[in-house]
Amino acid sequence: MKIAIIDTSSILFGLANKIDPFERLKESFPDYKIAVSQGVVRELAEMSGSRKKQKVQAKIGLALIKRHLVTVLKGEEYVDAWILANVGKWDCIVCTNDVELKGKLKSMGAKVVSLSRSGMLR
Repeated sequence: MKIAIIDTSSILFGLANKIDPFERLKESFPDYKIAVSQGVVRELAEMSGSRKKQKVQAKIGLALIKRHLVTVLKGEEYVDAWILANVGKWDCIVCTNDVELKGKLKSMGAKVVSLSRSGMLR
């Protein structure tokens, strides 16, 4: 199974730049199933109920997960730890805008992309 895993940083970055990150992944990787971990959903839910400036993007992110029928994969760990522990289990691509996580994934030989301000995946 081919999976495109997207983390919280890419979801929020995309929405802050008026880009639907799930749509970009579908366009760029049509053969991949888009997925997030339970931790991503939990983080977005916590942010959507807070006073943080990302509150609106978090609410939209949760709505887009439902609208795009994104697969939510089980995992109670912190999102980065979950991604690092599971990346080798599937044929996957990880979409993250977290520089530290991106470096760790690349050192493991994982396929990694980031969302640019223009909406391109690089």
